[in-house]
Amino acid sequence: MGSTEQKIEEQLAQLQQKVGARHAEVLKHSNDDQFTVEYARLVNVTSKLVEFEKTIPERLAEPDRRRSERIVTWSWRGEAVVSAVLIALVFIFDRSAWWLVLLVPHFAGTVAGCFQKVDAEQHRDRRFGAVGLHVVALLMALISLSVISQWFIIAAAVGWMLVAGSLTDSTGADPKGARR
Repeated sequence: MGSTEQKIEEQLAQLQQKVGARHAEVLKHSNDDQFTVEYARLVNVTSKLVEFEKTIPERLAEPDRRRSERIVTWSWRGEAVVSAVLIALVFIFDRSAWWLVLLVPHFAGTVAGCFQKVDAEQHRDRRFGAVGLHVVALLMALISLSVISQWFIIAAAVGWMLVAGSLTDSTGADPKGARR
């Protein structure tokens, strides 16, 4: 069992123990004036337990979310650097400036992707998008360096659509969280 699960179980057990102790106090004072006070304490502790139980799935997903966040952040940053290098290579190799029409939007897209948020619900989709980004960036590098045919630009465009699709959630919200 991981440390996260162990911590959650310990906190849950403590809250359950508190509820049990408060329940015992309520039962002791079932026929006197102290009953109302003890019952209010029992309700308070029980509400804390219920609120904690609501957060358990998010707490369990947190280590995976943090891992995804690191993968996503460094993937997008790395590919932004690669894109900048490809733009520089256009000038170094004295290539046609028309390559900038392809490379500058790719660079802008990778830089914009560096600032996305990775939340608990969509962290796996964002990780998938970051891995897909590596494939698209490899295509862009191979195309711009004339290693493969320029017809692969179509594959790169399709790849960008798939990567962009992984950045939107199923509720129709955009990557920054605003509703459409």
